[in-house]
This record gives sequence, structure tokens and C-alpha cells, in this order.
Amino acid sequence: MTNYRMNPRVLAAQMGVRIRTAPVPAGWWGVYDHKHRLVTLRPGLGHIQYCCTLMHELGHAHYGHVGVTGKQELLANRWAAHRLLRYEDLLSAAGTQRRTGEVAAALSVLPSVLEVYMKMMTRTQLDELRRVAAARVA
Repeated sequence: MTNYRMNPRVLAAQMGVRIRTAPVPAGWWGVYDHKHRLVTLRPGLGHIQYCCTLMHELGHAHYGHVGVTGKQELLANRWAAHRLLRYEDLLSAAGTQRRTGEVAAALSVLPSVLEVYMKMMTRTQLDELRRVAAARVA
């Protein structure tokens, strides 16, 4: 079940960013055009891909990014992960799922989004997550 901390479509509307589905550069799932406040998403994305990509592109909108740099991608990834995931939901999923991909699927996000989120967690949060996961297998 999708239970995002923030709904990407609602957030886009609140930010004044339009969304369309149309071809994007090869290998990309989405692109943000700051001049036109427009996110373009690749046709045929699955629900999770669509939502995670949209939130990532909204991160670019939030920061006013123009062009593509590694730093901008990292900022947009962090912004998206923070808005898609809740720590409490991660703990709950980690208590019932084994692998990172399974936890990500239970949270309706891409594994890459979960990985970015976990890299932002504090040591205390990571320790608690490990305890929850260990209790599942004990």
C-alpha cells in the first residue's frame, strides 16, 4: 500500500509545478524544466517509478536547479527520500521483510530511494533499525 509521507502530485500542485508524460532523453525517467516549472516523465513508468521520479524532479524544482550536476542529483535524491519515507514505516517494514528490495517494495519506493534515506539516518536510528531487523530473524 502506498503511504508516502507526502503525495507527489499534491505537492507538485502546491509548488506550482506542472506534470506531463512525454519522451525524455534516453536512459532518463524524468526531467525538470525550471523556466517552465514543468516535470516531464517518461511514458510507461510503473507506479513506484512514477512517484519516486516525480518526487525527485520536484526536488530539482524546490532547489531551482538548471542543468544536471552530481551535486544537484544528490540534493534532489535526498529531498525526495525525505518526503517519501517515514522512519516509523521503515522500522515496521524492516520488522517483517528480509532484503532491502523487499523493504523498499513494502514502502512503495525504489531501492535507491531507500538507500539514500538510510544514508541520511543517524547512528542511533541505524542501530534501532538493526535491532528491529535482528529481532525479526531471532
